[in-house]
Amino acid sequence: MHKQTVVKMVSACFVTLGLAVGIATSQPQHSKASTQTTQFISKLGPSVKSVANSYKLYPSVMMAQAALESGWGSSTLSTSANNYFGVKGAYNGQSVTMSTAEYDSNGQLYYTDAQFKKYPSIKASMTDNAQLLRNGISGNPSFYSGTWRENASTYEDAANALTGKYATAPNYGQSLINLIQTYSLDALDSGGSTGGSSANADKITYNSASSNQTATLSSAFRKYAVYNHVTGSGYKTTKYAWKTLGGWTGRPVWLDNRAYKSRSKTNWYRIRFSKQTTAKKYWVYAKVLSFPSTKYSTAKATGTLSTTKNYVYNHVYNSSYLAKVLTTTDQLGASKVAISQKATHVQNGLTSIWYKVTADQTTGWVEAPAFSKIK
Repeated sequence: MHKQTVVKMVSACFVTLGLAVGIATSQPQHSKASTQTTQFISKLGPSVKSVANSYKLYPSVMMAQAALESGWGSSTLSTSANNYFGVKGAYNGQSVTMSTAEYDSNGQLYYTDAQFKKYPSIKASMTDNAQLLRNGISGNPSFYSGTWRENASTYEDAANALTGKYATAPNYGQSLINLIQTYSLDALDSGGSTGGSSANADKITYNSASSNQTATLSSAFRKYAVYNHVTGSGYKTTKYAWKTLGGWTGRPVWLDNRAYKSRSKTNWYRIRFSKQTTAKKYWVYAKVLSFPSTKYSTAKATGTLSTTKNYVYNHVYNSSYLAKVLTTTDQLGASKVAISQKATHVQNGLTSIWYKVTADQTTGWVEAPAFSKIK
């Protein structure tokens, strides 16, 4: 909320500080979902989608805020007052007094007691938060207009628009983005994976992925436009021309999401023109891009994993499917794994070998150096 009046609870600050550590690295980040986080997302999901969509906000950002501000529902403020967004004041005359952490104008953290709203239900807390973002503050109804879907082309834009306004923490927006990407909260933004209201509209399935995968613009990229959302989705779509963005065959782009439209059987990708994850993002049809070569073959074998930590992905990294971290080899709980497929991946003249493995009820792709022996 307004940086002079609302801040995160102490428990939420610890979440923010912990997540911020992993953002700066270029390596894929992974936090294994716990029972607590899974139950939290499942419990709040339907109401978050309903409320956020009613006020034309991003459900993913609302869920991330609720998780961050309440410490995944573990803060005293959320358990005793149904206040999941750290909102100060009184709600219908009801409030509680608690200790909170704030940042001063010099960025220094300090603690103080404050009065926070007490809600009759979690949904009331969500609705009050949504109304604040839509209606703004006294004297400035557009104070949070950067979070509105018609103004924010991506959830990243909406999250970053909260920094310095909703909370005083300088890394607030980035912490929300990290939560969204770690727990695939952007799946909530798909409107139930269905785009549009027409009976003939495509069903759209979103597949979030590790954010530093790359492709290049194909020789046919100029035949297709660029959009802020997948065409046919439930969101207001803005079309961009390449002459306003710049482009040439072979220009590198970074990707972090793939959308599959089931009726038309087409893939779309969310791209950005910078390695920085905060860069503006766009959606393009698959034929706009050229991907590295990946060839698959059957490979029935057994592999022995080395003791070093390696990522396990749901697809070959940097393939056209786009890959997301599932776990790490040291978390599989087994040194020997069953191998069912082999992939030869060629990018920029460099060849890498990948194997599809199954162990400890997890099936994913691991790069060859992760093994000490294959037979």
